[in-house]
Amino acid sequence: MSEIRKINNEELKEFVDIVTNAYPGIMQPIEEMKEATIKRFSERQDQDESLDFFGLFRNDRLLGGMRLHYYQMNLFGNFISVGGVGLVAVDLLHKKEKAAKELLEYFLSFFLDKGINMVLLYPFRPDFYKKMGFGYGPKMHQYRITPDSFPLGPSKSRLRFLSLIDKEKVRDCYSRYALKTHGMFYKTDAELEGMFKNPEIRIIGYEDNSEIKGYIQFSFEKRSQTNFVYNDLVIKEMIYETPEALLEISTFLHTQADQVNRIVWNTQEEYVHFLIEDPRNGSHNLLPSVYHETNLSGVGLMYRIINVHGIFEDLKDHNFNHVSAKVKLKIKDTFLPQNNIELILHAHNGWLEIASNGDYDVKISLDVSDFSSMLMGVVTFKELYLLGRTEISNSEYLETMNRLFFSIEKPRSISLF
Repeated sequence: MSEIRKINNEELKEFVDIVTNAYPGIMQPIEEMKEATIKRFSERQDQDESLDFFGLFRNDRLLGGMRLHYYQMNLFGNFISVGGVGLVAVDLLHKKEKAAKELLEYFLSFFLDKGINMVLLYPFRPDFYKKMGFGYGPKMHQYRITPDSFPLGPSKSRLRFLSLIDKEKVRDCYSRYALKTHGMFYKTDAELEGMFKNPEIRIIGYEDNSEIKGYIQFSFEKRSQTNFVYNDLVIKEMIYETPEALLEISTFLHTQADQVNRIVWNTQEEYVHFLIEDPRNGSHNLLPSVYHETNLSGVGLMYRIINVHGIFEDLKDHNFNHVSAKVKLKIKDTFLPQNNIELILHAHNGWLEIASNGDYDVKISLDVSDFSSMLMGVVTFKELYLLGRTEISNSEYLETMNRLFFSIEKPRSISLF
C-alpha cells in the first residue's frame, strides 16, 4: 500500500539520492554537490511558497518523489491558479512498479481538491504524457544568429547593467508583460532572486523614466577549448514592452559581432525572421526545394484540463469570438474518469453558458489532450478536424466551431519548473 505525502527535510537526502540516479545527465554523484542540492531543496521548501516536495512511500521506504508548483497563469487576460509538476523521479530498483503513475495520479487529484482546473508539466517523453491527457503547448524555436543580423539602431544609451537593487523594477517590467500576454505566469520570488544570484548570468535593462521597459538575461558559451575568443552569446530571457526597448537591445546584440560567433535565442516568437536580417543558423542546409534552414524546433510545455466544467467557469469573462451556437461537447478522458463527460454549451454572441440539458445544433468529440491544446489556442478546431483528431456531427458547422474556439494569440511561457 502506497502513501504519498510531503517530504520532510530529513527525507530530502533520500530523495536527492533518487534524483541523482534518475537524472545522471544533470546531477553528479559527488558528495559536495549532493549536499548543496539537499541544502537548496530544504531552503526552497521552507522559504518558497510556490512549491513543495512530495514522496511516495511503501513500507515506510521512499521509492520516488516529485516537486509540485503553485502558479498564477494569464488565461486570455484573466489570471487563474494552475498547478505544475517537475522532478518526477523513481528509485532505479523500483522502476516499472507503477510508482510514477501513482505520483501523477496524486498530482492531478491534489490540484483537483484545491479547485484548480488546469495543470502543466515539461515532459521527459511527450508521447507518455499525451496518453495521460496532456496536450502540446506552443513550440520553442532555437535560432543561432550572427550578431550583425540584429537591427542596428541609432542608440543604446538607455541600456545599463542591472543588479539585485533593480529586482523590483525587473519584476514590474515582467509583470506588465505577463498581464498583456496569454499563457504567461507571474514570476515567483525564487525565480526573481535566481536571476541575480547566478554569477554566469548578465542582465542588461532598457530604462525609460526610471522604469525598466525591457531587459535581456544572457550568458556566454565556449565554442572551442583552444580559442578563447570563440564564444556564443546565449539569451536566457528577453522581455520588451516597446519597439524602442527591442531596438536598443538589438543594437547591443548587433555590436557584439567582434567578440561573439552566434547569438543563441530560444523563443516562442513565430516571426523572429522578420526582425533579423539573416535568419539562417549557419548549417547551410536546404530543405526541398530552396528553403534555408533557420532554426530547430521542439515541443515542451504541456497543458491538461482536469476539470472541464471548472475551466469554463474560469473563462466566464472571456468572449468566444461573438459566436452564437448550441454545442454538445464530448470529452474523452481515460485517465480521469470524472472528466470523461458530455456537456452542452450555449454560446450567445460569444458568451458561454453550460446547460444541464436541452437541444443542440452540433456535437463535437475530442480527446482531453487535444481539447486542452485547442482551448489554450495552440491549435485550431479545424486543424484538429483535418488531422482526424476530432469529430463533428454536422460538417456545415466546421467554420463556426473553428471561430468559437479560435485564438488570435497563441500562449507563451518562459517559466521553467
